[in-house]
Amino acid sequence: MEVNDNTKKFYDELEGKCEPEILLEIAKKGIFLYEPLCKYDKIKNHKYVVLISILAEQYFMINNDVQYTELKNIILSNMEYTFTYKTKVINLLIVNEFILNKILNEKNIKVINTFKTIYKEIFLCLYKYKFISTNVFNLFYEYNPDLYYSYEFDIFEFLYYDNKCLLLTKLNNILERKNNNKDILDMLKDIVLDYCRDLNLLIFLSNFFCKNKIQLHTRPYYRVPLFFPLNILKEYANNFFLPNNLFIKCNNKYYEDFLNFCFSDDNLNTVYTAYIRSKSNKDEKYINKYLSFKYHIYDCLEFEYELYKIKNNTCAVENVEKKNIFDNEEEISKNNISDNKIVENTNFSNSINEGIKNIISIKKEENESNDNDVIYYIKAFDNQCDKIYNFNIIKEYYYDEYNIRAVYDPYLIDINKMNTLNFVKTCLNNYDFLNNVLLDPNYIFNINLSTNFGTEILLMRLTYLISLIHNKYNAFIIEILFMCIDNSYITCDPSNRIDIEIYVFEEPTDLELIYKMLTNTPHKIFNSYCRGYY
Repeated sequence: MEVNDNTKKFYDELEGKCEPEILLEIAKKGIFLYEPLCKYDKIKNHKYVVLISILAEQYFMINNDVQYTELKNIILSNMEYTFTYKTKVINLLIVNEFILNKILNEKNIKVINTFKTIYKEIFLCLYKYKFISTNVFNLFYEYNPDLYYSYEFDIFEFLYYDNKCLLLTKLNNILERKNNNKDILDMLKDIVLDYCRDLNLLIFLSNFFCKNKIQLHTRPYYRVPLFFPLNILKEYANNFFLPNNLFIKCNNKYYEDFLNFCFSDDNLNTVYTAYIRSKSNKDEKYINKYLSFKYHIYDCLEFEYELYKIKNNTCAVENVEKKNIFDNEEEISKNNISDNKIVENTNFSNSINEGIKNIISIKKEENESNDNDVIYYIKAFDNQCDKIYNFNIIKEYYYDEYNIRAVYDPYLIDINKMNTLNFVKTCLNNYDFLNNVLLDPNYIFNINLSTNFGTEILLMRLTYLISLIHNKYNAFIIEILFMCIDNSYITCDPSNRIDIEIYVFEEPTDLELIYKMLTNTPHKIFNSYCRGYY
């Protein structure tokens, strides 16, 4: 396979003379990178590291002005790359202190907006590198596992900064949630399929899943992270997800291996359905640009296929015995699968190339049948690490009668109730307090106030942001903090005003009450920083 050959040549050069021009030329032809090049002292500071990493869809770090200029040029070029469907160039960036200093002084709007798309990771790094204080971090940070969460920061800390506790804690927090919570379990799938680009992470996650006896149902398309050669994917394919119920037989052994190891049942059925259609429609194609480039899987419909259903599925595909499939004709017709087919005894095992180090082969215990996504659930958190940042949120939140964290609380629907909040009574209705806050944003942290109401926290956040705007603090940091509020109806406009979008109804809306509260204080200058529009 050409990409595998290119990868071998790339690593021979990397560990030999390490000529950047030669490495780039090889990378342009297609390679797999098993870990970021920032781990290689001979090359980590060269500007070609950026493009090589992007071409290989691997994480990278910016260490100097030349590399930063290279990244900017790539962002501004609108160049298209052959990526898996979720990857963007900026998602490959390992944010460090150097890049933060560059971002905070960046003037190009397109570049700034690109960095803002990874605001969750940037916010955490702003705290890590002391661009914001612990008080500011705790005021704006939220970890809500019921919503989308970006794991890049935890993964980078784990892999490249020897801070293992964050990722382990997040993984175990996921396991502590209910087994039938689909959104929670989707997070585990996301970590494996979208973030697992470094071979060391693949090994770690494989150990974690096997130790905790976890197997998940696949996502609709793939059941492996498509960032490694097929021989590595075959080694780990069944360590994360339940084996497929379908098996596709092809007269091309490489295609057969790839499809059965990498595709989900849905995707196997899609290929077979397209194959059936192609018999009557010669123009029918099944082509994926990324698979063609990285795995030499071109038009799948060039070959002959038969589709089987595996009866009494076992954990490892290689253990599937010869069995008749489908117990009734209705299932056969429903799945477009021929009757009286058998699954051949197939040995999919394949050792990893000798040149790849630290691959751990793990045998899994046989799993019981269970309707839940997680077949086994065992809490295990043995690894403790001294080095951990203080990322504990202090505030609590209002929960409704169903124990679901509420977006709104009782104080957000009634102006009279809102006026009884401690922050409103002692701070927003106090001219001296507001004047002191405008003189120093951190004055707000002098108040002795605890709260578990989202309305009060929102008012505190907006008060702090008004002071930052008033004191002309860094615009990028202000925008990141606004994005942490996670409310698309509250934004900071270019004229340094807080815009609150208000909808007109018979009854006042929640944001209209917030707007009225912030524009009717005793301090006219403070009031002027908030603007409502309809």
